[in-house]
Amino acid sequence: MTDLLTLTSGDTLLTLAPEAGGGIAAFHWRGRPVLRDALPGAVDKRDPLSLSAFPLVPYSNRIDRGRFDWDGRRVQLPLNFPPSPHSIHGLGWHKPWAPSGVTQSTARLTYVHVADEWPWDFVATQDFVIQPNGIDWVIAVTNHGATPMPAGLGLHPYFPNPPGTRLITRTEGWWETDAFVMPTAFVADPSTELTDRLHPADHDTDNVFAGFGGDATIEWPDGVSLDIVAGPAARWMVVFAPVGDTITAIEAVTHPTDALNIPGHPGIATLAPGETFALGTSYRLRG
Repeated sequence: MTDLLTLTSGDTLLTLAPEAGGGIAAFHWRGRPVLRDALPGAVDKRDPLSLSAFPLVPYSNRIDRGRFDWDGRRVQLPLNFPPSPHSIHGLGWHKPWAPSGVTQSTARLTYVHVADEWPWDFVATQDFVIQPNGIDWVIAVTNHGATPMPAGLGLHPYFPNPPGTRLITRTEGWWETDAFVMPTAFVADPSTELTDRLHPADHDTDNVFAGFGGDATIEWPDGVSLDIVAGPAARWMVVFAPVGDTITAIEAVTHPTDALNIPGHPGIATLAPGETFALGTSYRLRG
């Protein structure tokens, strides 16, 4: 049985699964799931896609065929999401994280990466602080290698998405994608609400939205609302909502899909040896 950590404050309960990719197994407020509970067997099987949420580090979303060039070096990453021909979601989500600093309402999880196909040593941390009406979640990565390292971050939570759920946020447009969810064309489409994307009629929503203002609100039909406020590095947002499903992933991320292969590397941080890049996100409930 994989060890779990349960943190509480007031009406909020958070259960962490450090060995299962440093993910979240449950997030409840007033006894109500804020994230979908981990599916049966997900923790023991260390299956992050079946958890409540998991971290994205040192990159978010997909890298085309797992390849990119950095500072004159060709990097080839494992293709970790068959049958997709691409690498996805970074490295930390399949690795155990070590807990420390655990109190009733706080915890740190740490993943130490030794250079391999990703040719830089780094240390990633997640810090959780439980509030009576939500959580604060900070993910960070520090370059422990000898040369500058690219870095991107994100959080991948799965939210309940029953009929009547609304998503209110500011974006400037979105990327169309191919069959393997790689961007093909940008569509300028300023909007303050993405509710229609949560309830697709004929094909899955799985898109990156640009111009994310850093804050979003999910309104559920039972009268509970969740305010999400991400740090200034998160200027992109991923929305994943499969047709006919009652779950959606709404991800604050620091760069678009395949940014390491886009000229200028939008949103990618360049970390000097010893430098740290962090993304903090708060989740606050009301209703």
